[in-house]
Amino acid sequence: MTERSFVSQTSGPIVLGLALPIGSVRVQVLDNLTTARLVLRTDDGTGPAADAVNRARHEQNGQVLGIEVPEMPDGVIVRGNRGSTVIQSGGNMTVVGGTIRINGRVVSGGMGNMQVISPIEARVSLPAGSSFGMTTTSADAEVFGYVDQMEFRSVSGDLDADGVRQLTANTTSGDITAGRVTEQITAHSVSGDIEVGLYNGRAATLNTTSADIEVQATGAASGHISARSISGDVRLSGARHLSVSADSVSGRVRQS
Repeated sequence: MTERSFVSQTSGPIVLGLALPIGSVRVQVLDNLTTARLVLRTDDGTGPAADAVNRARHEQNGQVLGIEVPEMPDGVIVRGNRGSTVIQSGGNMTVVGGTIRINGRVVSGGMGNMQVISPIEARVSLPAGSSFGMTTTSADAEVFGYVDQMEFRSVSGDLDADGVRQLTANTTSGDITAGRVTEQITAHSVSGDIEVGLYNGRAATLNTTSADIEVQATGAASGHISARSISGDVRLSGARHLSVSADSVSGRVRQS
């Protein structure tokens, strides 16, 4: 196993930016915590994943802390909960039943002598009032607790956040899920679903190409909601008192 810890040089709320190409992230916001902490770990003691953890860079300027994990080299296979991923310069492929596929098409009869490595896990603890930003290729992020501002950018990684004041999220095939948004959300995806459990903000802009959008507004919500999809369904609940623009070219639009 390889593990490194990063601790904020200042106390109180911080703005944490994390670049993690592939793996998983678990963030906890704790009311009684005074100093932010991030732990990077992998089950591997040597190899590309261990090297990436050891070579991770960090920089802090005031209350802003940035941590960057290097990209994985081409030709390695990263084990994951939803299957394995082959790293290549032109993008990531998936491994299904021992074969390598791109968009479902078999491009190799097997994994051959490719090196199989463990994913990198990031465990983050933040003081209340902190903000969090993340860029990734295919790392999933789970956020427990309430974050002030959050920015999430991924290709295929999912975001699942308990609560956030302001959220900006962009994915290609990753899902965007927020349990609660209290002020503003801007979310864009190609084939990933967008879901807001409780929305009591003042502005929401939600766009997808082929995925579904679902929002449950509360009586405290105000302002405008824009929800648009090309072929996905759009469902807005509790939004009759709001200014709403909702449409889908070939999907269903439901408001209640």
